[in-house]
Amino acid sequence: MEGLLIAQGHRFFVSSSAVNPPAWIDRLADDAKSAEKSISYDIKIYDSLAWRKKRFVFDKEAWDPLQMSAILRRKLCLGNEETEYTVIGEAFAFPDKEDSPVVNEPQFSCKLLWDHNSPTDKIMIQLSPHFPPLLWLTVKPTHDALKKIFGEFLECDTQHMKKYLPYYESVQNSLETQSNEKLGETLSNVRAKDRFIEDMRKRDPKTLELDYPNEFSFFMGTVPHFRVLEDRMMKSNPFVFGWPLLIGEGNHHMEGTPLRMCAFRSIYSKSMIMLHSRLDLQLDHRQVNLRDGDEGDGSLLDIPAFCTVNYPTNTRLCGGKPFVQRYNQVMGTSFPLDTPVDVLATFSKESSMKGEGELLEELKFLQAASEKAPEVERVFRVTEDMLSSNRIIGHMAYTIVYLAILGYPKFVEDVFKTYCSHQSDLIRVACAKGAHAIERPDLIEAMIAREPEGRCKLMLRNTLAMCGA
Repeated sequence: MEGLLIAQGHRFFVSSSAVNPPAWIDRLADDAKSAEKSISYDIKIYDSLAWRKKRFVFDKEAWDPLQMSAILRRKLCLGNEETEYTVIGEAFAFPDKEDSPVVNEPQFSCKLLWDHNSPTDKIMIQLSPHFPPLLWLTVKPTHDALKKIFGEFLECDTQHMKKYLPYYESVQNSLETQSNEKLGETLSNVRAKDRFIEDMRKRDPKTLELDYPNEFSFFMGTVPHFRVLEDRMMKSNPFVFGWPLLIGEGNHHMEGTPLRMCAFRSIYSKSMIMLHSRLDLQLDHRQVNLRDGDEGDGSLLDIPAFCTVNYPTNTRLCGGKPFVQRYNQVMGTSFPLDTPVDVLATFSKESSMKGEGELLEELKFLQAASEKAPEVERVFRVTEDMLSSNRIIGHMAYTIVYLAILGYPKFVEDVFKTYCSHQSDLIRVACAKGAHAIERPDLIEAMIAREPEGRCKLMLRNTLAMCGA
């Protein structure tokens, strides 16, 4: 018998066809029952009559599958969207996107699955209905192995609560005093969230403290407006809390500055996800108001977006190094091999992600391409900025700036010294902007001393002036 199962707002195609369960499922069920009175992490193996086969279905709101390519959907489903897995149990409950990151009552148990198509004895853990098969954690089918994974998630949650509970309680007490109501009684969680969001809109980005020793950054592509990223993360991404740590849109601390920044907390590993951009990355002097009579305002049609992830030291939040290696291979990414699984999930829809390695390779490719492109092309009625050689140079210039913003440690040696005397003024300005990003005004001063008089030199001087702003 086959049909459609609807649970907690998610749709799964299920069937109850007979299967021959391996012996480890019975052993796991016995171990879970005997551990019920200890720290069991709510591990429960269903009676075989309650087992169900299901295939993963991308949720419309969380994933917007119609906007995803078939190739991406297949990658996230390990090559086949039609593959079925058998749900044999549930375990450890996690909070939901709408819950408070600190004060919450987790109600969403993760699912335990058996891959009846695999000859290997293993159990798969789907942390929430939104995680696709590529991001299901896989461990040995023993009670101890499950306890170790959930124990690491619990430890992260405990440490996070210890640090942030006083602040959340102060917000709650202030709101209850102001409204003369009690949270959970007549005062709704929605009002508490709205108050919290308003606090984060007033927060100074300088007060944002990193929680963990590990971090990495990458370029996310371009967007028409920074609030597009902010809204998408806050309202629809199912792997981060809808309670931001910092909001950039409408934040008076960022008004009048080129910085745009927002920050969020991932639900499962409590990692910090910080999105940021700069509005002062125009490199073309023709688009900048440098002298009286100039019409350019320096704005970009699309602004570049970057992300920095700060995450806990772990061995199991990431599913193990081979797990992340497989993800990188399938998705063409270069995440650190200890990246928590919910961070991987957060960016699984992003198609333009580039880390330092990818940007360096891109820069080498563009350099080679620029040397082969003709300076004058045999095409009528083509403006200067439409020549392929100039488009390549423009792409190179921004790649240089992006490497600096990501904090590439060998930017001066590998990039700046190679390109700071390039014949293109776009490339030279990009090097100056990069030197500004890494706080090396001395490099810009040296460039100004060599630069002949003209609009490019004016841009270099403007960039140097920004260093003291």
